[in-house]
Formats: sequence, C-alpha cells, structure tokens
Amino acid sequence: MLGFYIFQFVPIVIVEGIVLWRMKWASLPRSMFDSLMMNFASFLGLVLGLGPYITGSMPMGLTLFGTYSFMVEGTVLMLLESKDPKLVWACALTANLLGCVLLAVEALVGAIPGIFSQP
Repeated sequence: MLGFYIFQFVPIVIVEGIVLWRMKWASLPRSMFDSLMMNFASFLGLVLGLGPYITGSMPMGLTLFGTYSFMVEGTVLMLLESKDPKLVWACALTANLLGCVLLAVEALVGAIPGIFSQP
C-alpha cells in the first residue's frame, strides 16, 4: 500500500502545484513548494494509519480521500501563507478536485486490462 501512495505522490504534487500557480497563489516554484508541503502533510496522515480506512471501495474511498485531503491541505495552506481565506480554500478545493480526478482516471485505466482478461 505504501508503494501506491509513493507512486501517486509526485503526479499529484505537480498537478496541484500547477493549479495553485494558475489560481495566482504564488510564483510557479513557490506554488510547487507549497503543493509539496500540503501533500506531504496529507501523505503523512495516510501513512500513519488513515490509509486503510480511506482506500475502501472506489467511489467511497475516493470521496473520503478527497474530503480528508481538502481539510488537511487547506489547513496547511492557511499556515503557509497569509492570504485571504476564500482564496486559500478555493485553491485547496480546486487542487483536490483535480487531484481526485487524476486518481480516478489512473484507477480506471489500471482496471481496463483486468476487464478484458476475464473469460
């Protein structure tokens, strides 16, 4: 399970960093750094014990992951920068929605070979 989280970490950091940058959070390097910090906080919580509870069935697990990630990453963004709370939570919500879409697409693409190999 830890391998799955590590494999997903880098693409999510990149996608969410680009989202932060496009939403005028900060410069691209600063947005990538902030994305790294907020995703590290989420990753740490998953590794420390929340992972098995969140990675349940696909729709419910992804919903729980998105909610958990939104709360943690929004809080980290509030602590990293002194910006308007509306901007902080809008950035956290948008970044996490796109991150969850990325995870859903990856899971869907990963399930395609299994569908065709069944007799």
